[in-house]
Amino acid sequence: MRGNISITLFVIFLLILLGVGFGLGYFFGRKGVKVEPQVCPPSLLDSKILFNWMAFAKGEVKEISNRTLILSSDGETLKISIPEGVKIQALNGETNKMEEANFEDIKIGNKVEIQLLVIPKEKLLIGSLVTILL
Repeated sequence: MRGNISITLFVIFLLILLGVGFGLGYFFGRKGVKVEPQVCPPSLLDSKILFNWMAFAKGEVKEISNRTLILSSDGETLKISIPEGVKIQALNGETNKMEEANFEDIKIGNKVEIQLLVIPKEKLLIGSLVTILL
C-alpha cells in the first residue's frame, strides 16, 4: 500500500513539473528573442567571404542593347545583363497570372522586376529571373 502511494505522489510530482515546464516555455516563447539587424559594411563588394548573393531590382526599362537592360527608377539607372536561358515571365493584366515570355517581349517603357545574382569579386549584376509587370 505504501509503495502505491509513493508511486502516485511521484507521478503527480512529475505531472506538476511537466506542467510548470510547459507553462514557462510558453511564457518565454511568446516574448521572443529580439535580433538586431546587421548593418551592411561599405566594403561588402570587396568581401572574400561573400562570393555571391541574391538581390532584386525594379524599375522602368529605359534602354535595351543586346541582352542588357538599363532600368530607371527615382532618377537612378542600373545596367543589368540578362544571360541566355534566364527565365522570363510576364504578368497577365487580365488574369493576374504569370505567363512564360521571351527576352524579345521586353519593351522600352515596361516596368520589370529582376532577380539578380550579385558577384562581388567581378562587381557584376546578372539577371537570373525577369518579370515583366503590366
